[in-house]
Amino acid sequence: MVRFDETAARMFDLDPASPNVMPSRYRQVSVAAVPSLAADDLVARFGGREAYCRTRFVVARHQAEPERCALVELARNASDDLFSPAAAARVLAGAQECAYLRDDGADPGIASHLARVALRRPDRRCIVVEGRYRHVSFLLNPQPVPVTVVDVVPPEPSKLADQVARVLDLAEDLPPIAVSERIVDSRSLVTAPAPDALIVPCRGGGVEIEGVAVAHLDERPRLTAGSTLLGCQRSQQIHRWFYGADADRTIDWCPRRLIAADPSLDGLVLSRCCLREEGLEHPQDLQQAGTTVMVPWGATLAEVHEALRSLAGVREDH
Repeated sequence: MVRFDETAARMFDLDPASPNVMPSRYRQVSVAAVPSLAADDLVARFGGREAYCRTRFVVARHQAEPERCALVELARNASDDLFSPAAAARVLAGAQECAYLRDDGADPGIASHLARVALRRPDRRCIVVEGRYRHVSFLLNPQPVPVTVVDVVPPEPSKLADQVARVLDLAEDLPPIAVSERIVDSRSLVTAPAPDALIVPCRGGGVEIEGVAVAHLDERPRLTAGSTLLGCQRSQQIHRWFYGADADRTIDWCPRRLIAADPSLDGLVLSRCCLREEGLEHPQDLQQAGTTVMVPWGATLAEVHEALRSLAGVREDH
């Protein structure tokens, strides 16, 4: 452990033990080849050394073994010069704590991409990633926010899970998020006794069950005695509007009900609901256990993005 005098220590405002430390922009990161990765040698080498005005972090790679590296932070005095000496240097993660990984599919400016690469080396607290565009960045103390996506299929694939993946591929304003999926096949809920006739919300859902006649509620089909409705609360409302009564039997696949019935879903959950027309539905206190955010059934990417920001606790002024 490198020791610093109090004056130098006060120049660093970053807590090296904080989770998910990464540069705000990859241009803050410089890469340098060095003959030694010993902490004292790195501090001596970079402390007082002239550096580009944007450089705050240095990924120091060993000259003879470039797969070995360490992460160094520079303290800078206020200066308008293009280059200026670093006022101090400290090692944020030593060679035994770092891994240098190449992933051409990872955008180093996307936190969730860095977290995905970090899964390859869970034994290291600092993951340096050389990714798309040959840019280099890092994630120190990776602790991605775990979010479970709950959705119902068919149609397949899950639209919500796909939207989440697309948002996380582009969102530079989100912390690293690790997504798990709880996708329920509504057909699996049709259990014995198998209905002779099944009414599903719409033809676009693509529900087919061998040996069962399937009708589509959006086509206002003629009712068959003993028909079973496979649908959520909105489908039940439409059924009552069309026919003046509930279905003889209803199999409810509403994500709200599925979430409430699953005690293992006690963390952050993102799902969708056809009763919402637009915007989000979520508790005000995002610190409580079991926080669930609902987006509309036909959510836009912007609404999914906003939901992920809410679950991750990102402030509006972030």
